[in-house]
Amino acid sequence: MTQLLDMQIMFNDVLKRKVAIEQFEQWVYGHPEIEEHFGSPFYLQLISLDYRGTYIELDLKQLLEPVIPYPELENRRVKENLEIVAGLHHDIGNVLDTIYDDYCDGYSFLRFLALAYALLRGAEGQLTISHGQRALLQEEARRIQSFFAAGKIKMTGLYEYADLRHESEQMEL
Repeated sequence: MTQLLDMQIMFNDVLKRKVAIEQFEQWVYGHPEIEEHFGSPFYLQLISLDYRGTYIELDLKQLLEPVIPYPELENRRVKENLEIVAGLHHDIGNVLDTIYDDYCDGYSFLRFLALAYALLRGAEGQLTISHGQRALLQEEARRIQSFFAAGKIKMTGLYEYADLRHESEQMEL
């Protein structure tokens, strides 16, 4: 049985185009427990959508956004990405690419990591990270993690956050 958070993650993934609409439609039909968590009217709307219609993305956005707990999902996702960058044994290219996109979409606290990624990627788009550069990226990821742990950065929505850090802690300024 699919848990509530897993359903909300799937809703978010289809809105962010990480999951194809056709794949999402099949997933919806295969998970009748959506009705248990969100109620019959919501589920009936979801299975009644014209998934091949011109306005399906707008229809999905209007239906799904109100039931997605963006602060929780974004908090989890950003922390997972920072954990990967702070770790020792991961290939961080894809994660840095995501961090770059997050920075461009409004998470300015990721500026150092995003701009470092842009510079390290170079003109040809090939990411090359030396041991010393990796250590700097890890240090910055840990610094940002400490702000989350101290409650100084709190997600409030999709690409929205409360920044309770002192100005001296905001190196991106």
